[in-house]
Amino acid sequence: TLALALPGEELKLQVLATADTHAAVMPEDPYTLQAKPKGWARLAPLVRELQARNPHTLLVDVGDTIQGEPIAYVRHRVHPELPDPGTAILNALGAHAMVVGNHDFDFGLSILRQVEEQAKHPWLAANVVDAGRGKPAFTPYAVVEVKGLRVAILCLANSALERLVEADRRPGLTVLDEVETARAWVPRLRDQEKADLVIVAIHGGLGDGSATPGAEHQARALAEQVKGIDLVLAGHSHVPVATRCGGVPVLQPAAHAAALGIAELTLQKAKGRWSVTACELREQAPAADAAPDPEVLKLTEALRRHTDAYLDTPAAALETPLDGRWSRMEDSAVLQLIHRVQRQATGAELSFAASPRSRYYVPRGPVSIRQLWPLAAFEDRVARLRLTGAQVRAWLEHGARFYAFCHEPQLYNPAVAPWDFDLLDGLDFTLDLSRPVGHRVTRLLHRGKPVSDQQSFTVAVSSRRLTGAGGFLEAVGFRGEPETVTPQSLRNLLFEYALARPSLELPLRNAWRIVPWLERERVLAQQPD
Repeated sequence: TLALALPGEELKLQVLATADTHAAVMPEDPYTLQAKPKGWARLAPLVRELQARNPHTLLVDVGDTIQGEPIAYVRHRVHPELPDPGTAILNALGAHAMVVGNHDFDFGLSILRQVEEQAKHPWLAANVVDAGRGKPAFTPYAVVEVKGLRVAILCLANSALERLVEADRRPGLTVLDEVETARAWVPRLRDQEKADLVIVAIHGGLGDGSATPGAEHQARALAEQVKGIDLVLAGHSHVPVATRCGGVPVLQPAAHAAALGIAELTLQKAKGRWSVTACELREQAPAADAAPDPEVLKLTEALRRHTDAYLDTPAAALETPLDGRWSRMEDSAVLQLIHRVQRQATGAELSFAASPRSRYYVPRGPVSIRQLWPLAAFEDRVARLRLTGAQVRAWLEHGARFYAFCHEPQLYNPAVAPWDFDLLDGLDFTLDLSRPVGHRVTRLLHRGKPVSDQQSFTVAVSSRRLTGAGGFLEAVGFRGEPETVTPQSLRNLLFEYALARPSLELPLRNAWRIVPWLERERVLAQQPD
């Protein structure tokens, strides 16, 4: 809440926020090795510069820090004796707090706890509770004193973590709703901790403000519905935000350490009380010619060397190029490989999968682990569901929202992420983009015969779908449990498949098509990566 400036002591407080850094260290794509404007090596000098300008600075990381790029996998699964890169860098920069993000659980609770011990800053999550004891599983908040100003930082994990992470990765933990948790804690921070300023950091995006219990994005709801919050720091959605909701500043930085979120607060002290008189929000990226931070390079040198050796491991020889450019409009070797591995790992009759990246291309010839990694960049596993023919059709229809009408200038629906467009293997089908959403599957055949609503199929899907991601389970009305979930990630299953064969031949089935035919130039120019 903003107040009029009053005569008295003034303080300029700077809050720097990072979020969803996903172990991005170097300013390059780890798969193509092409330069990209991201990474801690590029961002750290900017953090230091801003800290030097204003000694009254807080640095808060909003989660999804220890998982992401291959360097994180190699640290946690191959070289656990080395420090976690993101944690080591935040230590060096003097971070004050970190929210526990959903992907920070991806390697399991034991790895998370091990890395937490390396951190010099508290890992906070007020709404993650030990189910057995009913007590917080993490420290709920931190209080930092800055020139006599008591700043409370309350952190909230994503309440959708109940669905976003397989239960065996968070054993014994329950995740409570963020808004209700904040309503309980914020008054205590004001009354018991005598906080002059309350910052709430949530590993969730802006959202629509509805505060539906367990909703994935509740930053707006917090700002509008919980009294006593001075600043909300958000994350998880990878969408930069600098706005006000209900008069409360809400800030979310760009992902992958591409930029900093910066909140500059002016506070006045009068009659023993501090009031916020101004708050300016902005995002700032490092200069294009910024030199890599020497300390970041030194801290990560050994792990980067091991990671490069791992990624350069030869896998197989491709007999068919892997080309993602057209994989969302016609059959492709990219999706054939994923479908084949998913069906083999689960024994399912059918497979649903999304194309990983439209700008993914690997030519014929020898292929390395590095080149295959983008096919499954996260730690998602593979689940087998039993669906009816009606549910399979509804799944396809739900994914087909990715396309707008074919005759419209903009071919793609910006409200649907490309990773939420699932394509099917095991049945023949046609998607007619001249028809309205929900009525686009005009042909669905099993062994040459139309699929009936009552037929039953086992279907391999990403475990990410079990969490509600993309809204598929809700769209098809699936209320059951998976028949099985692979213990290994899809990525490792892909690697095993490739390493077990001297060559990979991936003939196309051409069992599906989009009508009317889409111009390749239009697809290439418009589709998101």
